[in-house]
Amino acid sequence: MSFQQRTLIALALCAIIFVAFDWLMPKPELPPESDTIVVDGKGEPSTTDTKAVPKPAVDEPVDDEPTAVGNVAPIERELRNQLIAVKLSNRSPARGGILAGLELLAPQFQGQLTGTDALRLAGSPTLEVSFADEASDVKLPKTTSFELRDEGPRHVTFGHRDGEVEVLQRFELGDNYEARLVVTVTNRGKVPQDHRVHLSTRVGVVDSRYDIARGLCRTADGLEYEDAGDVEDGPIHYSGPVSWGGVDNKYFGLFLIAAQPASDCEIRMAEGGGFVVNRISGAVATLDPGASTTYEYGVYLGAKELEHLQKFRAVTVAGLDLEQAIDWGVFGGVSEWLGRLLLGMLRWFYALTHSWGISIVLLTVVVKLVTLPLTLKQMSSMKRMRAIQPEMAKIKEKYSDDRVKQGQEMQALFARSGVNPLAGCLPTLVQLPIWFALYSMLSAAVELVHQKFLWLPDLTQQDPYYILPLALGVLMVVQNRMMPNTMDEAQAKMMRWLMPIMFTLFMLFLPSGLAVYIFANIFLSIVQTAIQVGVTGKPEAPGKPA
Repeated sequence: MSFQQRTLIALALCAIIFVAFDWLMPKPELPPESDTIVVDGKGEPSTTDTKAVPKPAVDEPVDDEPTAVGNVAPIERELRNQLIAVKLSNRSPARGGILAGLELLAPQFQGQLTGTDALRLAGSPTLEVSFADEASDVKLPKTTSFELRDEGPRHVTFGHRDGEVEVLQRFELGDNYEARLVVTVTNRGKVPQDHRVHLSTRVGVVDSRYDIARGLCRTADGLEYEDAGDVEDGPIHYSGPVSWGGVDNKYFGLFLIAAQPASDCEIRMAEGGGFVVNRISGAVATLDPGASTTYEYGVYLGAKELEHLQKFRAVTVAGLDLEQAIDWGVFGGVSEWLGRLLLGMLRWFYALTHSWGISIVLLTVVVKLVTLPLTLKQMSSMKRMRAIQPEMAKIKEKYSDDRVKQGQEMQALFARSGVNPLAGCLPTLVQLPIWFALYSMLSAAVELVHQKFLWLPDLTQQDPYYILPLALGVLMVVQNRMMPNTMDEAQAKMMRWLMPIMFTLFMLFLPSGLAVYIFANIFLSIVQTAIQVGVTGKPEAPGKPA
């Protein structure tokens, strides 16, 4: 279970406990009259990391200074489009793949992700082509780099011939975050040869409960994903057909889309740890002497922006659904539909205000207005429940030794009073999908990366000064004091301080964009309560004179 899922469940439990506390806790006795991507290979820490970037896995060493191997000098070439600059290398299979670096060129990332490593590769390149030892006559020597065979403004071809086998890797940069990788295998020998192609990607693991590294496999049954904790005891395999696979973290991804479905997909930890590795594999193929076969892959590398994921065209594959890499929340299609709607509204507010922080506040206001009828219904139900608290206490005292009779009398009381004991909780449960969709959307929106608001340097990172968490704790104390007290002093004191302390601790390490949303939501709730109290008057606790 991911950190986001655990967080949403914790929020739900807190909300339900907060609403139902008056009914679940025993009442006091009453008198008888009376609830990035940037993979530059430099190994510098990312500005989005909470810990240091991991060291390269011990099974795939990386030299600080590349040297000529097998009489082939080290070669690097850079390809550019309007969004990314890709650095490609002819390094040997033992030193990783051909993708040695990638710079994001969008203004949002310029000057902030330069020289960092958003996929936390720590200088270890990716996009590695290999062949299955158990099913291939084809082998790539681990000590020989590829030769530069061809190049242009938007493409580079590396090749290697070892005896009777020739392997070509052609990387073509498209528009936006798109590219193509074409692998050609040729049998230069005099006898048939079997082979099975692997293509691997990796993402670095950091000590962060929030920004989790994952491996992903898109099978016929849907999208499967595993994080480092899921595969620490061994690899997890998914059988084909596999349309795409890859790795990602919260905001950036590297995905490989097979033009012809792969036969299986594996997610594992790199030997030595530090990286989640994804590998998609083709079926075993036989090449006659002089024959060639080509494997084509679309490559998505960059920020997980909804429009670019949806419009991926590097290869044509039915039912691609790359946008499923965005984590919309725990309610499946409902969360995705609400998340897309809320993201569209957030962008619309940004077009008006040019401030993502203000846009979050305005979106919170809209959600609060939409859910206002349910909130009013909930508060009305709670008020009616408080009105019959004295009678409920009498029934509990009178039938304390007969739980069956006590329940029957309670139901009769509810029927006479027109009170539904679940009516106070139902509006909260109905609103949960909306709250969770908003929470999930804000936590996954790459638009917020490196966006400032007031004293907050980055809405996707925690408040460095802890001002928002502390302010939220104060707001919750104020909110609790505005609510009518139907509990004894010990219970009231626990409720008054426990919830603010819990939420303050919870928000200490929450991304500040989410903290802005929660703060605005609590503040609007206080304003709403103040208006209601001003209009209707604060209801008195049972047993107190009116």
